[in-house]
Amino acid sequence: MTQYQVRGVEGATTGRWMRLSTLAGLVGGAMMAVTGLALLSVLNESEFEYVEPFGTVAMIVLALALPALYVSERGWFGRLATAGFGLMSLGWIAATIGLVVTSLTMPPVSEAGFLAFLLGLLVATLGMLAFGVAVLRDDEATVPRLGAWLLVAALPVGVPFAIAFTTYVMGEGADPWAGPMLLYGLAWIVFGRYLWGRRAGTPATGPVPR
Repeated sequence: MTQYQVRGVEGATTGRWMRLSTLAGLVGGAMMAVTGLALLSVLNESEFEYVEPFGTVAMIVLALALPALYVSERGWFGRLATAGFGLMSLGWIAATIGLVVTSLTMPPVSEAGFLAFLLGLLVATLGMLAFGVAVLRDDEATVPRLGAWLLVAALPVGVPFAIAFTTYVMGEGADPWAGPMLLYGLAWIVFGRYLWGRRAGTPATGPVPR
């Protein structure tokens, strides 16, 4: 192959991977939003047996969506965006691994996995907050501001909302991370739709939904 042909093959391969990553954001976002809504309904034990593997798959799929967002936005990253995206990504991947370990093992390994899930999710939500603020502050960011607002709200709004809703509306306190999961899933639906439209040929120089 000539150097030009090699570059063409590499570009096509990268393009396919980015399309798959973007699709993962759309699908995983929808799955995570459904998971968050299900957890807010205060599941009984038999219902949770179905929701847990569904949520685990959603987390795995969303981990695969991170490269598409990074490739799209890395050009304007400053310190806050870099730190926020890094924390969000590392925390989400750690939480995903922790949840997989929790689902597939028995105590005490599953207990350690659940602790890793909680710590990873906390780090991820702190990263969501920082990255969302960075998007809102930087005029060069191209993703919709609605998605950024959903990321910002995941920790300070999502957790209190989940606690209040399950306690006072459903009558039984349940998982406080249901709120952040719901908002993160909705954010990825917003980001995924934008990124998919951009990859399909929507001009990047046109009006961007803010």
